[in-house]
Amino acid sequence: MTMKMFILCALYLLASPVSFAENLCLQNEKTSFTCGVGSKSISVCSANDRTVIYRFGTSELVELEIESVVHFSRTSYSGGGAGHLVFSNGKYKYIVYSRGVSGEFRDDGSREYIETAGVYVIKNENILADVECKTFSGDEFIGYLPSFEEEEFEYY
Repeated sequence: MTMKMFILCALYLLASPVSFAENLCLQNEKTSFTCGVGSKSISVCSANDRTVIYRFGTSELVELEIESVVHFSRTSYSGGGAGHLVFSNGKYKYIVYSRGVSGEFRDDGSREYIETAGVYVIKNENILADVECKTFSGDEFIGYLPSFEEEEFEYY
């Protein structure tokens, strides 16, 4: 690659609003979930065996951070399933979700599998936003969690 091509590629990546999902977990934390939403990221991290931490923002500025015991629920359905991890902050709830469903059949007889993830923002039990992940760093699924008792699943 020529130097001119290298510089053009580097400028493109720096100017691009979304090139990857930036992990907001600290070095001593385990990552449960990370995805990119526009120019910002959402991460769920754990530094101990009791709590998880929800972070939203960038590595330069974390705009929201909520530490909580684990409030996790999941459900299965034909061809897929979903998981929710709930963080409460006053009148607001941030529900990190991950779900997968079977899609259309392909020409080779296999079936596509559609995975989506994001965060529902809820105020006073009303959905204000469904912030869908655009990029992922690692698995889209909610990964490592400290020990917890699974809670009843709610559909949103």
